Amino acid sequence: MDAIYEFDFAILDALQTIHNPFLNIFLGLFSYIGEGGILWIALSILCTIIKKTRAMGYAMMLSLSYVGIFNELLIKNIIKRERPFTLRPEIDVIVYRPSSYSFPSGHTCTSFACSTAIFCFNKKLGVAAYIVSALIGFSRNYFFVHFPTDVLCGMLEGIILGILASLIVKRISEKIKAKKELTPPPEE
Repeated sequence: MDAIYEFDFAILDALQTIHNPFLNIFLGLFSYIGEGGILWIALSILCTIIKKTRAMGYAMMLSLSYVGIFNELLIKNIIKRERPFTLRPEIDVIVYRPSSYSFPSGHTCTSFACSTAIFCFNKKLGVAAYIVSALIGFSRNYFFVHFPTDVLCGMLEGIILGILASLIVKRISEKIKAKKELTPPPEE
């Protein structure tokens, strides 16, 4: 475990050397829009309203549910990893200091779960979502609120949960479509 902490702190310490007002604002924006999954919740609602993107919206909502259950309720409370700023209180975090456990990153997991759901339905939008997700995850390291391994594992977990949610929604959509095709139209 010491080797992991050495690796994590080496990266976090290096990131402290690149802090500047522009990056503080730029990455602060990405950290903020990832807070509570608000960006992804809003996008999933918007997608469910639009018929063309409805299945994608459902996959995003399902992936958000999975993140809530697996990441926030189970894994974080089993691992109970302290955040970097609690181990190095002399570091000025700049952003809000979360009180929850650190592993894995909820911002990153949520972002990559929804980005993966988007990518499974629309590759172009998915790539754009992955870029936003990467910036959200990076911001969590930049601001010293997560270890790099928290972000990496959050990303991997999010991708898995996004794929799972998309497969389930696609399967249900196929069954509904097949049932509609088999059902004769009502007689007039």
